[in-house]
Amino acid sequence: MPAEQALTEARRRSGPSYGPGGGGHLAFRGRLEESSAFLGPIVLIGALALTGGGFSLSSRHIAGLIVWLLVVGLLVLGVAGRALLAKPFYWASGLLLGLAIWSAISSLWSGSVELSVTEADRVLMYLGVFLAAFLLAQTNQRRQRFGEGIAIALTLLAILALASRLLPHVFDLSFDETRGSRLQYPLGYWNGDAILFSFAAALCVWMSRRSLSRALRWFSVGALPAVLLALYFTHSRGGVLTLILAAGTLVVLSRDRLWYLATLLIAAVLTLPAVFASHHFQNLSNNWNFPGIVGEGLKAGLVLLIGIAVTLLAYRWLRRLEERDRPAVGRALAVSRDRRVLGGIALVGLVVVIIAGILYGESAWDKFTSSDLGTPSGLSEVSSRGRSQFWDVALEAFGEKPVLGHGAGTYQFSWDQLRTLDMTNTQAHSVYLQALSELGIVGGLLVLGLVLFLLWTGFTAWRAAGGRERELYAILLGVGIAFAVGVAYDWFWQLAVIGSVFFMATGILVAARCGQLWRARAAVRAREGVEVETDAESRRFGLTIAGLAIAWLTMLALTGPLLVDHEINQSTAAAQAKPAEFESAVNHADTARSIEPWAATPYLQLGLLAQAQGDYQGAIERFGQAIDREDHNWTLYYLRAKAEHQAGQNEAAQNDLNEAKRLNPLETCLTEGFEGCG
Repeated sequence: MPAEQALTEARRRSGPSYGPGGGGHLAFRGRLEESSAFLGPIVLIGALALTGGGFSLSSRHIAGLIVWLLVVGLLVLGVAGRALLAKPFYWASGLLLGLAIWSAISSLWSGSVELSVTEADRVLMYLGVFLAAFLLAQTNQRRQRFGEGIAIALTLLAILALASRLLPHVFDLSFDETRGSRLQYPLGYWNGDAILFSFAAALCVWMSRRSLSRALRWFSVGALPAVLLALYFTHSRGGVLTLILAAGTLVVLSRDRLWYLATLLIAAVLTLPAVFASHHFQNLSNNWNFPGIVGEGLKAGLVLLIGIAVTLLAYRWLRRLEERDRPAVGRALAVSRDRRVLGGIALVGLVVVIIAGILYGESAWDKFTSSDLGTPSGLSEVSSRGRSQFWDVALEAFGEKPVLGHGAGTYQFSWDQLRTLDMTNTQAHSVYLQALSELGIVGGLLVLGLVLFLLWTGFTAWRAAGGRERELYAILLGVGIAFAVGVAYDWFWQLAVIGSVFFMATGILVAARCGQLWRARAAVRAREGVEVETDAESRRFGLTIAGLAIAWLTMLALTGPLLVDHEINQSTAAAQAKPAEFESAVNHADTARSIEPWAATPYLQLGLLAQAQGDYQGAIERFGQAIDREDHNWTLYYLRAKAEHQAGQNEAAQNDLNEAKRLNPLETCLTEGFEGCG
């Protein structure tokens, strides 16, 4: 292909569409892909969030299968043939695939093959999200639509969550979904809600100026107070931090920082009346007394609506102020864009942080690392709520096996054995430290390298962009930075909806950066009068073939655990039926065992069923088979000890009970004998 034609082709690919005069089928294909870029994140984020955030295996694996089917569809339709490929794509996808493979390989020395394979499947699901985003975000127009889709999905979730608190009689949620003063719906975890709401608020600020639709610009401004009020109801310090990081990145990296900052501050100030009203209404604030909370919710909602109306009026005033282009406004904008002023503000902020650290750092650290969990006190709370102990255990486990780790998904076993708190926990609350604990230095470097590489790629994409695209990349980078910090102190990596937002955002950024590099290379070769590399089409063909092969293997990997989970649920339901259908329950458990013979869960289920029917010897055998597959799980030893005690094998029962105590020395129920743990 001549160099000039290659350059033209590169510009066409990265432009807002497939270009005029491309034919009806090309126009239709362009509209279809643009619609997919807009609706895809709305569907995925909404579905995962409304099923508990994708924490459960079934919801996560179903979402993963759908995402990989989308990838297959895009590859079959030839999207890869139009993709602009460069090193950032190969590095990002390679690091993700490498992490998945290393997690799977760790099952060879893991304390649980089942858990290690499940963790590998989680990474493969994220790889599918990244690939789908990359393939769909091949033009500026589709990248814009993708960003808007993410923003709308998260904003609607925040509004829905807020409505569940203000209008509980309308939603009629179960107690488990609404208990406690902190807003837990829809993820079931207030910090998880908070990070999504903080993303939503930052994206609304961006969309208020950069959406392609005037209606969406007004919608984002009107939704901002509702999103901020939802964030307040989570009482999450982490949510405030991630909002500062995401919105702060947009403000710092944008030339329109003054307008963005003004929009956010106005919305925050006009949300305060609703915050004060909510705090004043005790039933609403503490989430109790159902009849009373309804009336208070309606009153707080009315205050919020007034705040929204005033916010929209203030936004209109800001727009008119900008349109009039008065000298005072021009001077303010010039000051806000002066790098010396920005540097001075950053220096002052750094000095303030250093002084605060000197004055309060020691006492704050003592409170943060205290083992006294106490009662959550909201945004003013200093305690880590056990996190420092979670991290200590992860580091201690890493010290035991620094090269290979204990195996993906097995942190919970390290916690049971090494903990200093009498507290149930399965996550290290830091993906970086958990990776070190479970996957050793290799896995730790893979996770850290993956996150840092994606952020660096996003930064370079922003730096090389201009205009509307530059603002989009700034907010997506802000979301990525907020996620990278968030997963350092909480278990957001395990919530698929949060991880998916990160990999969608970075997939867009990688696609943008690849397009920039591809166009730059084509421009250089055009000036030199030489042809571009002739293997570009073969590499796209290779991507299609490799993508289809990985998709096929991944869908097989996701299907097995999903079927096992379904069969175990069916078995449990049959055993709990009135009267119990034990034959059906055993058949379902046997089916699960035949699907994944390496998994401990089917054998555990078969052991429990045998024990319930009085077949203690059969239960002992099944529990033993489960222990062979998960030999660091104290509960399996306890269950076998209980069955041995029931069978009159007291010496064996005592040995298993002692092993359970060794694996979980702080478990108080084990001191009560064979019936202590229920």
